[in-house]
Amino acid sequence: MIDLFMPFRSFLKFENVCTDNNIFRMHYKLTVIVLLVFTLLVTSKQFFGEPIHCMGDNKDIDKDAINSYCWIYGTYTLKSKLVGVEGKNMAYLGVGPSNIIDEPIKHTYYQWVCFVLLGQAAMFYAPRYLWKMWEGGRLKALASDLASPIVTKDWTEYRRGELIAYLSYTNLYTHNMYALRYAFCEILNLLNVVGQIFLLDLFLGGAFRNYGAAVAAFTHIPKVPSNFKDFSSVNPMDQFFPKLTKCWFRSYGPSGTLQLKDRLCVLPLNIVNEKIFVILWFWLIFLTLLSAAAVLFRILVFTLPALRTSMIMGQLRYVKRRVVAKIVKNFGFGDWFILYLLGKNMNPIIYKDLILELSKEVGNKPVTV
Repeated sequence: MIDLFMPFRSFLKFENVCTDNNIFRMHYKLTVIVLLVFTLLVTSKQFFGEPIHCMGDNKDIDKDAINSYCWIYGTYTLKSKLVGVEGKNMAYLGVGPSNIIDEPIKHTYYQWVCFVLLGQAAMFYAPRYLWKMWEGGRLKALASDLASPIVTKDWTEYRRGELIAYLSYTNLYTHNMYALRYAFCEILNLLNVVGQIFLLDLFLGGAFRNYGAAVAAFTHIPKVPSNFKDFSSVNPMDQFFPKLTKCWFRSYGPSGTLQLKDRLCVLPLNIVNEKIFVILWFWLIFLTLLSAAAVLFRILVFTLPALRTSMIMGQLRYVKRRVVAKIVKNFGFGDWFILYLLGKNMNPIIYKDLILELSKEVGNKPVTV
């Protein structure tokens, strides 16, 4: 069991240089890990055995063929059999004798769950891959060996002068595209997570949009007598992820006449699927709210110099605000973004020294845009 999760160790490692924030990492690290774990669960036969098992009679020669047929072409439940009393109005929830007016609910999603989860993991990692390609290791080159809690010999006069020259002279006002690309990846994260909600809703035939809310509401519905049951009292998990379904299997009899066999099929994998999609519903809604807040915050940061000053101040101790405000006033939002990321990857003492030296530099030269 432990060996199944060994490939995910690389996702759990923190990189030496941080070029994003916690919300960004929740997309490409935490969410991707969760989706890959879910993919392993639904594809592993170690815990749940075969994904489908259809009950037949003694006349069925090849029961494996019936299982494969019902798995490939899907099964169904009856909407009219979702209400009532099991053993009285129906054999099981959603399963019973059908008539002409019965409305079947077809279930053909389960063979695609693992592929959808795997595709989702790839889509959540895509913005990270794009940002990593655009970032190109720039921050790693600037902050290399400066993150140690002990001030090392790497922070020499030459290294200090080199970094100050890069930020205040040679590359001033050239980092706006760098910052905008990061903001674009944050917007991609938001669009992706919203798109995932609609994708899963389409995949489950409109069942995902309100699935989590319906499950939460069902757990708070007071129990009522059986005679007064309606569709609102049906567990959404049983309705959309039934464990027992029906399947029509067509074959020819000894005389060549067409025979229709109505088989009862057990779907043990839906015990996992129902929990997976509940967790995904709450997680995607939560991640959507966080991602929307992150995009809004990024817009405010790029448009409000006072907020940028406050964020740099949050990385420093015993530095006056006017010192930082002078740097922010002379830096573009892209230059500020590089400086802020450096603060997340440098020793605080070295970073404070860098800020003080930058303040002196920008105060001794004219501002050019």
